[in-house]
Amino acid sequence: MAEGCTETTAGLATGSKETLGRETTVSNSSKCMKKFDLNRINAKAPYKVSIDGKQFVFETRYGLHYEIRFFEEQPIGGCETWQFSFAKAEDTAAPEDPYVRFTLFAVIDEFFTENEDVMLYICDTSDYREAARNRLFIRWFKQSAEPDRFTIRSASATIEGQGFFAAIIVENRNPRLTDITADFDQTAVSLTNKPSE
Repeated sequence: MAEGCTETTAGLATGSKETLGRETTVSNSSKCMKKFDLNRINAKAPYKVSIDGKQFVFETRYGLHYEIRFFEEQPIGGCETWQFSFAKAEDTAAPEDPYVRFTLFAVIDEFFTENEDVMLYICDTSDYREAARNRLFIRWFKQSAEPDRFTIRSASATIEGQGFFAAIIVENRNPRLTDITADFDQTAVSLTNKPSE
């Protein structure tokens, strides 16, 4: 395991949840991140976050439900990488609600408090609104993140006629930061320059 990257906890099955006092481990993989402290998340989040199987969930004052998941990915730059997924359960328009952003970033902050891993964000392409999702997430991140704490790299490409938007977020304290960003940038260039079929 590369220095500065999280050691994983063995012995948890795919999609398992383990609760030890205040700490909860959620995994969609045979590996899992270090434990999340749900009490610490809820001390910062305006909406109450709970665990439902393989995901964090919360309900807004408008009765909308959101799900947050982390999936194991291939390492980037020699460091453990987790794809972050954030989705609204209902297929309805959501009113503007800053508490959603604050709650989301309470979970993201806990991810980086407990893990020196890479967080990968790939925008959903199911309804062709991936560009708007990418802009919104990057804007939210810049509004919510502590200044100078993170490096964020984003990339976009068109693959088989479909727009593809991705970003990595890494804490600047990660000793593999240079390797991680170089690996991501190289992958982004190869996707952008991939010939159309």
